[in-house]
Amino acid sequence: MTRAAWIQQQHGRKAVLYVIKVYNEGEAFYKVGVTFCLSSRFSRLKTCYKWRTLARYSSYNAGKIFDLEQRLHAAFQHLSYTPVASFAGKTECYTEAAAILKALPAGAFFLKQTIDI
Repeated sequence: MTRAAWIQQQHGRKAVLYVIKVYNEGEAFYKVGVTFCLSSRFSRLKTCYKWRTLARYSSYNAGKIFDLEQRLHAAFQHLSYTPVASFAGKTECYTEAAAILKALPAGAFFLKQTIDI
């Protein structure tokens, strides 16, 4: 999706950049992405994976969130991971999250890592 198309979808909602851990019995990885509603974003993912939120960064400036996502994907391309199961956003996955979490701007909200969704 282009930056302009992403901004056009905002409709007054907060845009959210998220970092989640995605896992099942045989696989674990991390995903970075953007959305306007995190809980509905992965409703179809539940068929093959569980996931839990590690961090999120929100803003009413959708362009700012889009740009941050693009910077993170470029900076951590060397940690890229391809999941076994296919899903929308599978190209935005990583082998580890520590460096990505450290790269989030001040104001990022870090969630308890014991909560599964």
